[in-house]
Formats: sequence, structure tokens, C-alpha cells
Amino acid sequence: MKHPQFTFDLSLPANVSPASFVRGAANDAARQLVADWPKWPGPVVAIIGPEACGKSHLGAIWAEACDALSIPLEDLSKEHLSDGMAHPLWVDRAGEGAPFDETALFHALNMAREEASFILITARQPLAKWKVALPDLASRLKAVPLVEITTPDDTLLDAILIKQCTDLGIEVDDAVRRYVLARAERSYGAIAALSNAFGQRTLAAHRRASVPLASQVLDEILGPE
Repeated sequence: MKHPQFTFDLSLPANVSPASFVRGAANDAARQLVADWPKWPGPVVAIIGPEACGKSHLGAIWAEACDALSIPLEDLSKEHLSDGMAHPLWVDRAGEGAPFDETALFHALNMAREEASFILITARQPLAKWKVALPDLASRLKAVPLVEITTPDDTLLDAILIKQCTDLGIEVDDAVRRYVLARAERSYGAIAALSNAFGQRTLAAHRRASVPLASQVLDEILGPE
């Protein structure tokens, strides 16, 4: 099976409202963590999961609820902390492996505890596996409570496909979804890439979603059966 690279140049912004979050057994613990704020197990918590699993959606929901400052980890600097933890902080490590200011993150973790504020970290890898040079930061990261978004079942993948196509402004009926899901890799990232490619092809061709069109797109992406 080929694994091409896709660009997620969606024609419409993704809907990240609380009501639009697609719930399932795989993500319910993470969703509940966000809903339970501020009754968290500590001032800093993490949501861990693979690409396109909904971490950023949950982060956006939480940031809106508590007026948090949203910063990619690679952009976090001491300047963001110059006035202390004036707002809760959502730190997203979307750029896995990208260098970041370890000292700034260490200070942020300490300040959240000292000032009774909150930090949500979203990432693909557990924080204990991050390669950091500062021993004190490594120790802090290992102590952060986390919840994991796990492997999706077919029901969740189907609901995600509907949601992502809806965000693109297209509708996919049962027959199209069954066809796509029968051939797709069972992962969040694969479904996101396929729905994006399928949606954009549908919009560009001014054609309604159909099994023949889905077959064309899937043959280009995955190769013929």
C-alpha cells in the first residue's frame, strides 16, 4: 500500500465547536478530561494520540472554555511568561521532533504549579519519551498525568469521515462511506487524508459524491485492488 503525502488545504475551516467533536470509546477519556476542567489531577495534563485523532479539536475546545493562550511548542519562549501565567496555556507539539526552548517549557510547568494555573499539552508521543537535555525538565514531563486517544473502531472512523466531509461542504451517503472505509487504512491519519483528497476532488470536479468517484480517488492514492 502506498502512503503518499497530502496537503490539508481544506476549502472550509474545520468545525472545532464542542458539539462537533466526534465521540467514541477511543477518545472518551480525553474528552472527559477537557470537560472536567478545572477539576484536573494536576495543574499540567497531557492528551496523547496519533496524527489527526482530534487532539487539536479538544485543545481548541479547552482553550475557548478557559481563555487559554494557544502556542505551538516550538514557538514557546520566555517572553510568553514575562507576566507570569496570566492565562492558562495550551501547548501543542504538532511539529514532532522540532526543536523547542526547553528552559521556557520548564519555567512554564513550574509557574503553573506555583500560580495555580493550568497547562494542557497535546502531542503524539508520551511526554516521558521526549528527548530533552535538561534533566529537571525530563523529570517534570514524566510526572505529567496524561490520557491517550487510542485506536478507533469502525463506528468512530465512519463518524469522522462524515464530519470531515461535512467540514468540506460535501455529503457522503452510506454507500460511498462503506466503499471508502472498506478499502481505507484503519487510522485517523488515513481517513483524514482520504476525506480531504476525496472532498477536494468532488468540489473541483463539481460532481456529487459517488462510489465511482471514490474509486478513482482511492485507486490514485492506494493503487488499484
